Amino acid sequence: MNHEDQSSRYYYPVEGRTHGAIAGAFAFIAIIAVPALTYAAWHAFASWMSALFS
Repeated sequence: MNHEDQSSRYYYPVEGRTHGAIAGAFAFIAIIAVPALTYAAWHAFASWMSALFS
């Protein structure tokens, strides 16, 4: 038995494992993280301004 034949049984292409992972990460950042951080920053700013002028 050739060594290449033995190792080819356990070969899985790496290209398919992370297909779309970077696009998924960008989608998560664009759809979830940016609005959540904007909301939190706005409320922190509004709370700080309210405390400053009250």
